[in-house]
Amino acid sequence: MSLDERYHPDWPVMSRWVRQEFGNRCARCKLSGDEDDIALQVHHIDENPGNNALENLIPLCSRCHLQIEKEARQHAPYQHQQTELFEDSSYSKALGELRSKALAQQSQQNTKTSEDFEQEEWEWEQENH
Repeated sequence: MSLDERYHPDWPVMSRWVRQEFGNRCARCKLSGDEDDIALQVHHIDENPGNNALENLIPLCSRCHLQIEKEARQHAPYQHQQTELFEDSSYSKALGELRSKALAQQSQQNTKTSEDFEQEEWEWEQENH
């Protein structure tokens, strides 16, 4: 599968790391990619696939991702009529708060160290390259 050129070449590794950082759970509905047999996707809060700053990335199940994408497109800044959602940055702020809350909940449960993640990433890269 070839990636959209707007995405970083290491997007598969980056998005995997974000999903792991959140315990492989949707940050919005909390469904688990492991337990609930759902596909998790990583959403760019600012809608820019080139902005891969960790604070801009949030894992979502496909249902939540579609709902959020629909909201974002209805209120996209390039449309003629601006709405409060983008004018006062409440969309980005709300998703940022959702991300922070989900990450805080996960970090309370997470006992892995950064070395554990590095080892898992190395193993994953060995298996997939």
